[in-house]
Amino acid sequence: MSTVPPEVAAFVAAASGLPERTLDTIRQAAATAVASGVYDPSAVPKLSAAQFSALNKQVRDAFAPRCTELSAGRPGGLRSAISRTTQTAQAIWKRDRLTVDEYVGFTEAFAAHGVPLPHHAL
Repeated sequence: MSTVPPEVAAFVAAASGLPERTLDTIRQAAATAVASGVYDPSAVPKLSAAQFSALNKQVRDAFAPRCTELSAGRPGGLRSAISRTTQTAQAIWKRDRLTVDEYVGFTEAFAAHGVPLPHHAL
């Protein structure tokens, strides 16, 4: 099985610790970006099956202690937090395949809330 790169693991750890309100704000920003055509979830860089499995486990494990809290808020809060974190982690992992603008587009919602991100690989 593939190992999640340290910079991706650090992002997942930071993202999973964000307050519920912040995660909801990120969710709303993503929904607005998708609706306006600025963000296309199908354009998120794909990982191999082994890479995705490792990432998926790490993200779900990171959010597991907050399951009750995030499920009690807005409907879909936990699912959205996991989805947004996973998609952004994929962009971080495969940032060498993205232009700087694409990378910023996939990561800016978290960066705006102080989540540290690695620089784009030029």
